[in-house]
Amino acid sequence: MFKLSSAARLVSAAFLVASISAPAFAAENELTVAFKRDRYSVDEEKFTFTVRRPAAQIVETAVKPDANFLPEPLLFKSWDYVDGVYSITLREGVSFSDGTPFNADTAIAALKLYDSGRSDFLQIDPESFEKSGPFSFNFRSEVGSSLVIENMTHRATSLFLTGTNRAENPIGTGPYLFENYVPNQSLTVKRNPNYWGEAPNIDKLTFRFIGDDNARLLALQNGEIDIIGEVTPQMLLSMPQDGSVILHESRPIRYVALLANLNGAAPFDIMHDYKVREAIAWSIDRETIASVLYAGRGIPAKGILPGWMFNLGDNHTDGFGYDPKKAGEMLDAAGWVMGSDGIREKDGRKMTLRLVAAYPNVSSVKPMPEMLEQMFLAVGIDIDLVEVDDSGVYSSTYLKPGEGDLFMEFASNNNTDPTYLLNNLFTTKTPWASYQLTAPGPHVDAMLEQARAAQTRDEVIEKVRAAHRAIVQDDLAAIPILLVPNFTLSRPGISVPMSEYADWVDFGQVTLSD
Repeated sequence: MFKLSSAARLVSAAFLVASISAPAFAAENELTVAFKRDRYSVDEEKFTFTVRRPAAQIVETAVKPDANFLPEPLLFKSWDYVDGVYSITLREGVSFSDGTPFNADTAIAALKLYDSGRSDFLQIDPESFEKSGPFSFNFRSEVGSSLVIENMTHRATSLFLTGTNRAENPIGTGPYLFENYVPNQSLTVKRNPNYWGEAPNIDKLTFRFIGDDNARLLALQNGEIDIIGEVTPQMLLSMPQDGSVILHESRPIRYVALLANLNGAAPFDIMHDYKVREAIAWSIDRETIASVLYAGRGIPAKGILPGWMFNLGDNHTDGFGYDPKKAGEMLDAAGWVMGSDGIREKDGRKMTLRLVAAYPNVSSVKPMPEMLEQMFLAVGIDIDLVEVDDSGVYSSTYLKPGEGDLFMEFASNNNTDPTYLLNNLFTTKTPWASYQLTAPGPHVDAMLEQARAAQTRDEVIEKVRAAHRAIVQDDLAAIPILLVPNFTLSRPGISVPMSEYADWVDFGQVTLSD
């Protein structure tokens, strides 16, 4: 919760009795932000400590996203890309928090460290680094991508000082310093007094992990915390309307969609039929779902990338309305005949689909799975609903082995690479192996390969539009449902600088009016 430190309270008390000529002291302020769970990993193969939400701002990325979803200079001052070679000029006058200079040597070492992890999606050729000056260097993409810089807006690519134990004391160039970490309980950071950039407004940030949604909301109302950084639909439904809790939101950015198992083996092979996928798309009443969930702030989706993002526009996808009669006719045409029990059958097989909900957790989308279950039942589809509240279980137990027909996801394209989401979820060559079952095939692979190799932004966006349409319309690998803003909740008197990127909500720049 927001409070003055003990030292500040003593100073305040002393000030009351001291001479008016006594020196003034600035009160230290603290802020407590609650998230649902501790998702950090200190495994070097998949290291995310302090950079996965909540991003603690101990370390920084090379570039950051601007309001138009383009990369903006941060640690990189400028860059160029010509004939497959990236030429980088670093910002001068920057040091790591222990005083180590940030220069070409330490930047290259930090990028190589990230490259060594299993989750590497920058895909820089580690042998291609070439120092060209104290604050400049060159490199190549190992896959010929023209979008490496855009991918560097992802917090996971933050640059750590190498040669240290970053699992115990991460050192970076950011506005905060590591203070304390208790796994599954809290992470505390304090202001870096030697930060090279704009100083944060908040001196100390504590991120608490409170798993129960009601407990997080109650902690906010009781003054135990100041902000809730992870807000679920159930919390919005139960949010008091008396002004004691303030809702902050971004533009709609996150999608809720059903990913179809296009390549699964029996019994999870029903979604191979496009007619079935389209019937499901027409059987969803998006307007009703939008009115119930996310405080009515969600909008019916025509895709999984909002039209305002990357200047994609809204006209390259058509979307699907709510037409259960049309859905039924499509299922009839696909040979699925309505049975006497209200469940369709084909060749002696009941139309039962396993719906796995959800990524990152089912609480982020409830009660949508139950609403969909009733909508699908109305057209003769029986749903085997599996609710999962852990992204690891979702991926390893269900998605990767293909143990489901439909997979509900609540996510977003969370960096400025327009191909990032589509390439990782819907290509046969995805670095995220769990998603190979959702890949439509070589034609989508080709579109995204061309987009990633294109030399101009206009060419990139043209190919991304085509791939996006294929994924959400022509192939229906993803059945869009809603587009939703990012949300935070706070006590009154707090202004949160919201971002469409959940990891870029800057809690250090929160302003306090009381």
